[in-house]
Amino acid sequence: STTVALVGDSNAGMWDPAFQGIAQQRKWRLETLAKAGCPMLDIPVFNATLREQYKQCDEWRTQIAARLKAERPRLIVLAISRQYGKRYDLTSGFDAYDSTWTSKLTDLVRQFRETGADVLVLGSIPTPQLWVSNCLSVNLDNATACSPPRSTAVNPKGIAAEAAATKAGGGHFADLTELFCTAELCPAIVGNTLVYRDFNHATYRYTLQLQPVIGALADLALVEK
Repeated sequence: STTVALVGDSNAGMWDPAFQGIAQQRKWRLETLAKAGCPMLDIPVFNATLREQYKQCDEWRTQIAARLKAERPRLIVLAISRQYGKRYDLTSGFDAYDSTWTSKLTDLVRQFRETGADVLVLGSIPTPQLWVSNCLSVNLDNATACSPPRSTAVNPKGIAAEAAATKAGGGHFADLTELFCTAELCPAIVGNTLVYRDFNHATYRYTLQLQPVIGALADLALVEK
């Protein structure tokens, strides 16, 4: 009787293993609607593979928005990479966390809320700024060498701006920093589990370890008004 939609780019796909387990435990119907390299925010994206503006992304957004409006899920969870912007595409005209980004986030959350759904925006995971598995392969006895400082891997001002933008749209925002970082570092390995698959995604195994916390965040989004 409860449909939950996990929506976004490859970062939404990253969280799918955790939500699959959560949905099974809570008897939810889960839809994962994800397109790599395509944020749901209404912003221009350049596709490096196609070497052109990513018009297929625009088409996909329109289709997903219509589907969510028709299906009216109980909860929409938004998960997106924060790697988009002028650093990677000089034609984009925006950067993640800037005023354009946060304005579009408010618009999107408000659009999702108009379907009748509660909305949960998952905050960014830390940015290691290196390919973690490659780094570990040459630092087998020193995982700390591949663990970025929290000060460079986390953007607290950007996270605060997204939290405010999400609230302005009527949604709930989850800052995930404490699930990945100590006060000083964002470890490459926690316990015996590799945290990062590359420079932009957590590993399948680590997202499964976080499943109880992510489930609690989803529950809170459904009960808090």
